[in-house]
Amino acid sequence: MEIAEAQTYFRQTTVVDHYSRAVARVGLWNSEEKIFQRLFQPEQSLLELGCGAGRIAIGLWELNYRHVLGTDYCPEMVAEARRINQVLEYGVPFQQADATHLPFDDEQFDGAIFGFNGLMQIPGRSNRQRAMFEIARVIKPGSWFVFTGHDRNRHGRKSFWKEEHKLWVKGRQNPMIEEFGDLYYEADEGYWMYIHAADSAEVQADLEQAGFRVDVSALRSEICMEPAEVREFSDDTRFWIAQKR
Repeated sequence: MEIAEAQTYFRQTTVVDHYSRAVARVGLWNSEEKIFQRLFQPEQSLLELGCGAGRIAIGLWELNYRHVLGTDYCPEMVAEARRINQVLEYGVPFQQADATHLPFDDEQFDGAIFGFNGLMQIPGRSNRQRAMFEIARVIKPGSWFVFTGHDRNRHGRKSFWKEEHKLWVKGRQNPMIEEFGDLYYEADEGYWMYIHAADSAEVQADLEQAGFRVDVSALRSEICMEPAEVREFSDDTRFWIAQKR
């Protein structure tokens, strides 16, 4: 699957509206707020990738982070984030950008965030690796990179992956997917969505290859309890906190 194909889901009006509602109804997760405030200082320059309609960037602005740049590869999401920012009369900048080819200078930012499993919605391990290299390139040495992704070994769907493995052994997997761990399914909004449920060893290896040191890998539920709105918005997911060497 090409990146442009995966992007199609996020360009649908109903999907943009879903992410838009999450800005006010969900906001920052308790786990996100706890992690971000521990790692990042309000005066630091932060890059958010896969910002959607601005849930995280706007939440950080409300915590007095004034140097966050929100980016997304879907122009419809960027337009909605800008609209919400204007309505709220905030000063968060948003721009369109592809995480695999970032239009920024080397070591431009003090940290990076890729929230709500966005990194794992890039199809193809080589593309996800390229995004990690790009993120490492644009943040300063010693800076933190935080992202989340489903861990297929702790996803609560072990029986599903057991059956999926049998299909791969027989060569009967979904022809639309290319790697074990890929999911391509019809989401609640009625459109087909791609996401990769990674193995932790796979993610750790890719981070280290890109020049990161993994500091923390923990499920959201292990960090803190989230309100019902967050748990309805997202399944339990794994946080990765990595430092650029």
